[in-house]
Amino acid sequence: MQTNKNIYCQYLRALTFTGVSLVALFSFMANAMAITTDMSAEVATEFNKQLNLQTWPKMHTKLALMDNPYSIFYQAIKKNLTEEATTGHPRRLMTPEESLLAAKKKRFDYCQASVSFFVDFAQRADNLSTLERNPLTKDKLMQGNGVKYPFTEEQSNNGNFRPTQIALTLGWQYQGKGETYAEEFLTSCLAIPVNLYYKEDKF
Repeated sequence: MQTNKNIYCQYLRALTFTGVSLVALFSFMANAMAITTDMSAEVATEFNKQLNLQTWPKMHTKLALMDNPYSIFYQAIKKNLTEEATTGHPRRLMTPEESLLAAKKKRFDYCQASVSFFVDFAQRADNLSTLERNPLTKDKLMQGNGVKYPFTEEQSNNGNFRPTQIALTLGWQYQGKGETYAEEFLTSCLAIPVNLYYKEDKF
């Protein structure tokens, strides 16, 4: 009887572990799909490839250190620009489609560079807003982070500042849980209108 009980307990533990593992797997897949929503099939494939090349155990570190999935396509464009140069010019102009890819690459660079800041700020917000003596308010914590606070419309419409605004907003919302919500931050950041990074190519 005792043996059957032990077997049952082991079976239950195995099922529980499997269930937790499957939940984590599906959660990861859903988050990865959200991040790649605006990517072409080729770029999404490259994103997953570069993410999987990272051996770091924590997802937020993988996201912060992986290679930009647009880079390989951007480098191919740069090579073509040189090879297809017209007389009197060192390169040809980028097409609107190529300029769009360049803009998406730049947006990914800015958002990826803000992943670690988001995680750190979320932890700092948790630590400093819960001090027993003189806890810092949201207004205090939002100051001195490279953007004006309250956020201005001018900076909200500037690709240089918008990722930091999003990192601060979500960092305050997910205090102490930045590592858990790093994928959500990156997804939100990559939803920034790409026109904030788009530049028409010209000589």
